[in-house]
Amino acid sequence: MSTIRSITITEFEWQPPGSKRDSRKFAVSISTTDDELGEYVALWSAPPLAVPQTIAAARMLINHDPRDRERLWNLVSRAHAKNDRIGYGALDIALWDLAGRTLGVPIWALLGRHRERLPAYVSTVSGRKGSGALGSPQDYADDAAACADRGALAYKFHGLADGEVADEIAVLRAVADRVGGRMDIMTDPGKRLSTLADALRLGRACDEVGAFWWEDPVRGDAPRAHQILRERIRTPLLITEFVRTLEARTALAIDGGTDLLRADPELDLGITGVIKSAHAAEALGMDLEVHAAGPAQRHCMAAIRNTNYYELGLLDPELGNPAMPPVYAGDYVEDLSAIDPADGCVSLPDGPGLGVTYDTDWITAHTVATHVITEP
Repeated sequence: MSTIRSITITEFEWQPPGSKRDSRKFAVSISTTDDELGEYVALWSAPPLAVPQTIAAARMLINHDPRDRERLWNLVSRAHAKNDRIGYGALDIALWDLAGRTLGVPIWALLGRHRERLPAYVSTVSGRKGSGALGSPQDYADDAAACADRGALAYKFHGLADGEVADEIAVLRAVADRVGGRMDIMTDPGKRLSTLADALRLGRACDEVGAFWWEDPVRGDAPRAHQILRERIRTPLLITEFVRTLEARTALAIDGGTDLLRADPELDLGITGVIKSAHAAEALGMDLEVHAAGPAQRHCMAAIRNTNYYELGLLDPELGNPAMPPVYAGDYVEDLSAIDPADGCVSLPDGPGLGVTYDTDWITAHTVATHVITEP
């Protein structure tokens, strides 16, 4: 029987385009006693705060059968119950990659494919007033029109980081005036609005323009605040990007705090966790939207019926996808060129496991720390 022999966690740094500071991400590699390999580079939500949790969870996997993904998911979930558990996501994804490579099939084939093409929306970076490519409502409208011309089916903006609710509404209306009727429109303040009253103002504007959804408008996770928003605003409310654990996410939905659910393979205990959330949402008659972009997200969405859009982000009109490190070899991309203008969709990786090849030379050249776990 093949067991997990070692797990390597590699931290690397690079300076994203347009940034004056280095950004740190990490990669995991799982090897077995039969020389099987599973890999994943964490891209978005988990790095770098997840690294200590990832190291702790990795120690729990040594000497286990890598096929026991459900058992290992429950083992780590229980052991890390007193923290947010984000460290296990990268390891679970790497276990799925290992399984697919061993069997010679993509992860979506192991999960059970529902769709071959993923309808995509552009998700923007946050702009700043008077600077960069997204410095005004007009800039956002111009960008939305350019994305529509490239085939994107929907456009979600993260508003001006230094703006107020009036600025958020101005961007929403400018985008709707330019592309309303051509593509779906969403807004994501990312919990920047300080008060429920501000959230209600934005919600009414969403109703006026016929927004497809609005996302995480108000600070805090109080169920009653979100219930009030759902009672008074028609636009579907998308919450739970910031809500950890399957149980808490499901409870919020049952309590009427959201219309749609979110889950992220890096934040929510891997591919295994996302699929559990999708099934919970399905049982409640709700949709589950997968958070962020990447190969793990693509495989998850391929296997979920009750979902709408693939989040292609975070894009900048001038810089492309500045937050994503150039870790891929080959032709895998997460920018506007990933969208097929014929149908507005992105494709599924069709190679074994995740179906992507990592640029190990680039990662090695930017490595700042390596952790090798061989003993529990």
